[in-house]
Amino acid sequence: MFTLGEMQLDALAEIFNIGVGRAASSLSLIVNDEVLLTAPEVILVRREQAIKLLLSAELQQFSTVSQTFSGPFEAQALLVFPESNALEIVRLMVGPHMSIEELSEFEQEAMCEIGNIILNACMSSLADIFHISFDSTLPLHRFGNTESLSVFEGNEEQMVLLLQVDMVISQQCIQGHILFLLSVASMSSLLACLDQYLAAQGLS
Repeated sequence: MFTLGEMQLDALAEIFNIGVGRAASSLSLIVNDEVLLTAPEVILVRREQAIKLLLSAELQQFSTVSQTFSGPFEAQALLVFPESNALEIVRLMVGPHMSIEELSEFEQEAMCEIGNIILNACMSSLADIFHISFDSTLPLHRFGNTESLSVFEGNEEQMVLLLQVDMVISQQCIQGHILFLLSVASMSSLLACLDQYLAAQGLS
C-alpha cells in the first residue's frame, strides 16, 4: 500500500492547482463568463475505496469523461460529474434558450471538450513541473452509475489519486471529481518524479 507524506500531498495539490487554474481560464473563454475551479483536495486511495467515496457523495447517475495518458508513467484519467449537473454545465456553456432535449444532443460534445481541457491541464502541470511529456487518447464521454463505471474494472492493486473540485459558473457551484488510476509500477514512477522534484526544491 502506497502512502503519501504531507509534503508529497501538498506538492501534488499545488501542482494540480496550477492545472485547474489553467483549465478555469480556458473554460472562461468558452462560456464567456468567469469560471472558477477550487483548489483540489488530493487523496490517494485504493480502487475500492474510491468507489466507496463516490457512493458516499450520493451520486447516483454520472456523466464521465475519460482519457488515458502514457509517458514515464501511465494514468487513466476520469472527470466525474453528477448527470444532472453535467446538463447544467452544458446549459451554462450554450445559453439558457435550449430545451432539455436540445441540451442532451450537445452534452456529449460539450462534456468531451470540458473533460479534455480539465484533464489535459492537470496532466500538463505534472509534465511541466517534472520536465516530462505525455501522449493522450481522445476524450470519451459515458453515462453510468457507480457500479457500472468501467474505469473501476481491472486490477484491484490499482491506486487512485482522487481530486475533489468545485466548479463555479454564473454563481452556481457544481461539485465534481477528477480521478487518476495508476498501476503499482506507474504509482512508483510518479512518486519517483515527485521526490526528485522535492529534492530539487530542497524540500525532501
